[in-house]
Amino acid sequence: MNSFSKTFPTAVIKGGQFHFAQSIWKKVKKYNLVQLGKEEETRRELANILALPLIPPNRIDEAFSDIVENISNISPRFLKLTDYILKTYVENPRFEVDFWNHFDLISVRPRTNNHVAGYHAQLNSQCETHPNLWPWINYIKE
Repeated sequence: MNSFSKTFPTAVIKGGQFHFAQSIWKKVKKYNLVQLGKEEETRRELANILALPLIPPNRIDEAFSDIVENISNISPRFLKLTDYILKTYVENPRFEVDFWNHFDLISVRPRTNNHVAGYHAQLNSQCETHPNLWPWINYIKE
């Protein structure tokens, strides 16, 4: 991301909501929590976890603490999952909150990424399918 930021200094780099959810779901499967996730109360707490990128950054700690309390009362097996989320996204995170949180973009950007698919199709029609990196960057700059 550093090279991208240097080449496109005005670009705002954000992680995708899909990738956030995908990383959580992978851990749910890894920790054998899928069966527990079929209960209504558990599904609600998992949905709350997946909604963390959509709440104001200054409320994430409080919201996450509530989630941890509620989900650990359901089953202590969820503590591995909440520890992963805490270390990766919340407390001294691997990914800074500004990277994965989308609250500041809710009213600014479209809610879906269909516009990206259209742009991608247009790009493919005008640019070779697998260009080298620098010709592709020069094409994008044009």
